[in-house]
Amino acid sequence: MQVNVDNIKGLAEKEQKLYRDLISLVDEEMEHARAGNTMALMDVLKRKQAVISCQEALQDKWLEFAASMGISSSRETVEFWDALAARLGKEGSKDVIEKIIEIRKMAAEILEKEYEVQKELESHLAKLRSNLLKLNDGMRAFKAYMS
Repeated sequence: MQVNVDNIKGLAEKEQKLYRDLISLVDEEMEHARAGNTMALMDVLKRKQAVISCQEALQDKWLEFAASMGISSSRETVEFWDALAARLGKEGSKDVIEKIIEIRKMAAEILEKEYEVQKELESHLAKLRSNLLKLNDGMRAFKAYMS
C-alpha cells in the first residue's frame, strides 16, 4: 500500500502545533501560579484540557492510519516506524521522523515545565497551610483568653 506523505506530514504538523500551544499554556499557567491568580489558573487549565482532547483525537487518527497500513501497534513502536519508513521512502520518512523528534523534544519540555508549575503550586499550598495553622493557633489563643 502506498502512503500519502503529505497526509502523514499533516498529522505530524498538527501535532507539533498542539504541542506548541501546550508549551504556551504551561508558560501562562506558571505566570498565574506565581501570581496566585486562581481564576486565571482555572481558565488556563480548561484551555489545556481542550488542547489535550485535540491531541487524543489526533492519536486516534494515527491509530486509524496505522490500521490502514495493516499495523496493529501505535506509532510509539518500532514496528510502526519500520512499516511507515518502508512505505514513505527515504526522503519522506526522514521528514516525518524529524517532525516526530521535534514533537518528542516539545513533550519533554512540557513535562519539565509542568514539574516546575507543580512545585510552584505546592509552594503556594505550603504557604496557605502555614497561614491556616497560624490562624488556627490565633483562634485558640483568643478562645483561651476569652475563657
